[in-house]
Amino acid sequence: MTPASNQDIPRKVAASQGFQWVAAGFRLYRKNPLLLSAAFGVLFGVVMALGLIPVVGGSLSELASPLMVAGFMAAYRALDEGNELELPNFLAGVQGPAIPLMTVGAVQLIGTLLIGQVMLGMGFDPQALMTAAQTQKDPVEMQAILNQAMPAVLTGLVLFTPLIMATWFAPALILFGGARPATALGVSLKAVAKNWAAMLVNGLTLGAVLFLAALVPMLLGLLVAMPILFGSLYASYQAIFAVWTDDNASAGENVVPL
Repeated sequence: MTPASNQDIPRKVAASQGFQWVAAGFRLYRKNPLLLSAAFGVLFGVVMALGLIPVVGGSLSELASPLMVAGFMAAYRALDEGNELELPNFLAGVQGPAIPLMTVGAVQLIGTLLIGQVMLGMGFDPQALMTAAQTQKDPVEMQAILNQAMPAVLTGLVLFTPLIMATWFAPALILFGGARPATALGVSLKAVAKNWAAMLVNGLTLGAVLFLAALVPMLLGLLVAMPILFGSLYASYQAIFAVWTDDNASAGENVVPL
């Protein structure tokens, strides 16, 4: 391959890459499935436990999420480079750029709260929807509730999309590329927009994997599906951001234009 310059980053890839990233994530997961699933169970349990703390729990959970993502990115980098996977790999976010990663979590939190307020201002009432579903109201009444909620739901989806795009690659960009939070958010947004076709295929494929996983009793399927999702995220980061030097070299330093 010819050398890639900073201007090539993030690069654009074919739509078919979206499926290949999931396959690559599965191949990486197979290298140490027990430890990866166990680590997800423990870390996800910690994040959920933080969410149970009164008043501040939800905020702490959101702030901690990018730390967990970074840990899995470090774990998959170790596996990808042929190294032994060790527990400290999963703590790479905590032991490394914790504050920048938590800043990304803060952006997620603030963005989610603001979007939620917009939806509530448009008349969205999640409690009414849950009550209607649980009490099995008359279909006509249920349809009326859904019709009232639909504009707010669609608006929320439109607003959430750029937030997800901006935060999708941000933890990996901070951990591997040393990017500042604002830079990571902007570059991630650009990368997802530039590769919208591949990201759409990737999202649909991951959605199918998560749907099948949800059919497994006790949500045990998620212990497999979620590590594969993180593996797919790592593979997509490598495809879009890794800089290659020649045909005989493996992926080199990740360069983020700062």
